[in-house]
Amino acid sequence: MTWTIPPELEAQVQQQAFSEGMTLESWLQQILLRELGRAETPAPSLQDQLSPEEWVRQFHEWAESHDRTTPLLSDEAVSRGGINPDRI
Repeated sequence: MTWTIPPELEAQVQQQAFSEGMTLESWLQQILLRELGRAETPAPSLQDQLSPEEWVRQFHEWAESHDRTTPLLSDEAVSRGGINPDRI
């Protein structure tokens, strides 16, 4: 199926899909399935399954499991140009 939409709308749709960490195709499919009443119910997140105290405890345990001597990234490495040099 091919569907032509105005460029402004396409940009908005692509931005929305990107902001949700999805491809444009996946995002549109999710919208269509939801509108047809066939969307899958997302599994509850770990944060929804645990008490706030247990979630915080597990988060701290996870954070403490990382090596504290790992060097930090440079400013260049986390700059827009360093992450995606083609989109400066």
